[in-house]
Amino acid sequence: MTHKSLNSGDVFILDAGLDIYQFNGKKAGPQEKARGAQLSRAIDDERAGKPQVHVIEEGEKSDDINKFWSIIGGEGPIKSAEEGGSDEDSEKAVTGIRKLFRLSDASGQMTFAEVATGNNIKRAQLDTNDVFIFDAGSEVYAWIGQKASKDEKKKALGFAQDYLGKYNRPIWLPIVRVMEGGENEVFEAQFH
Repeated sequence: MTHKSLNSGDVFILDAGLDIYQFNGKKAGPQEKARGAQLSRAIDDERAGKPQVHVIEEGEKSDDINKFWSIIGGEGPIKSAEEGGSDEDSEKAVTGIRKLFRLSDASGQMTFAEVATGNNIKRAQLDTNDVFIFDAGSEVYAWIGQKASKDEKKKALGFAQDYLGKYNRPIWLPIVRVMEGGENEVFEAQFH
């Protein structure tokens, strides 16, 4: 987590607990900024509005950007938009692949099995007794049912991370842990 992760063509969100920073690269598009704002609000909503969301623009001078730089280890050169890669290439890498897997130890051993793929994924397929790994294309969710076992809960994020490698998905895809009953609008929108 350093300035080397940033580029001028994208939007980045830094979750610092009660402070959420949305860093807008100077060449980031309006849709990226809107999506960043949506995700920042979703994180804020999950925490009952307790965090403060700070939107900062590349090149600005403010207390907020100074705090941002401090958290990521100091200010430094930022990659150009071109060095950050094509948004079109990134979209191709992440879209069109939707899969739902169940992580369960109900049989006495931990199993990881595909439940549904593509447009056949329905919200009703999530079961409170287990954990589900849901690849929504642009992000992966580890949904944890309220009655999931301790071992299932403990291994949820590890299985989500392993999924990226085993299924040839971009290793940089965000993995979001979602607790049953704490779903936000971004998660719910994946089923509509």
